[in-house]
Amino acid sequence: MIEVGIVYLFIFFLVLFFILLCLFIYLMIEKYMNNESRKKINELKETYRLDMFHFLQTGKDDDLNPHGGSEKFIAFLELLSEYANVLDSMEIKQKISKYAKKHFTNHVKKELKKRRWSLRMNALYMIEDFHMEHLKDSLHELYGRINLTIAEKSQILRMFAKFNDSKLTSYMQKLDQRLSDFSILSILSIMNEETFESLVEDFVNLDKRTQFMVVETIGKEQLIQYHPLLAKLLESSEEEMRIRALKAYSNMGAPIDKTQLAEFFTFESWQVRMMAAKVVGKQKLTSYKDKLIELLSDQEYVVRTEAAKAIIQFKDGIDILKQVIDETEDDFARDMALEWHEKKRVDYY
Repeated sequence: MIEVGIVYLFIFFLVLFFILLCLFIYLMIEKYMNNESRKKINELKETYRLDMFHFLQTGKDDDLNPHGGSEKFIAFLELLSEYANVLDSMEIKQKISKYAKKHFTNHVKKELKKRRWSLRMNALYMIEDFHMEHLKDSLHELYGRINLTIAEKSQILRMFAKFNDSKLTSYMQKLDQRLSDFSILSILSIMNEETFESLVEDFVNLDKRTQFMVVETIGKEQLIQYHPLLAKLLESSEEEMRIRALKAYSNMGAPIDKTQLAEFFTFESWQVRMMAAKVVGKQKLTSYKDKLIELLSDQEYVVRTEAAKAIIQFKDGIDILKQVIDETEDDFARDMALEWHEKKRVDYY
């Protein structure tokens, strides 16, 4: 019995060894074939690189037919993508778009219908890189799928923004909550003026997070023409909205109602007091120097810090801090004034 068991065990290991050997040989062959294919693709890219460059300069693509084998097709895709990433003139973008529409449309459409996520994402990146605006209908169809991943949704919305799609505003009203703040900001930042304006006009119909991102975009992009919206938001009953509106004012330097601003220095929320101090510093509103001095005694460290930073922005800021050091009886105010007085001196020297 023992000898029979040993024989069976030997046969088992022999079969296992044979399977592993076959698998190893298969992988080696596959690797060799992939390497040869990549080598051929690279050679084709170098062969047609100058011709592709001439096409982008002249618009003549008589000798640039990507069909004739999978390696040649991939080579042309990669070559066009490389030029699309480094050449940014509108004329060249139009030539790239025209060429891609002529030769790659069917390929991209097929890739968008594949089950593999990576293939669909690559197709979406190609549409963006090659400015294939004519595929907007396919993008709308894809966006409507139930099982669409958040990465695909984000990329499609980015392209709608780039292509100035008329349906983008309605999509922005019903954003997937899985979208990150960064993704939403990225979409808003590449919208054209007309699309962004329509979004602002529809502000009340946006979900709260999208509203926050719109306000942040107004501040970051310094879109001063929308300061009436910010002034209205300063009266909002929501603390977070007030804070974000104040932050936008501090970023873009638009005129702010002084009566409104004065109220925020004594607000219960320390975040509001902090942002009020930041607005004064960024815009150098000298009429609020006394308010900033008062905030040096605030119970919250970050508010005291922002007040000191704002005072430093004034021409006589260092003198104000010196006066506080010499005259105040509040330990908080003296310590903060001393800290920033020393920092300013170090920066000066």
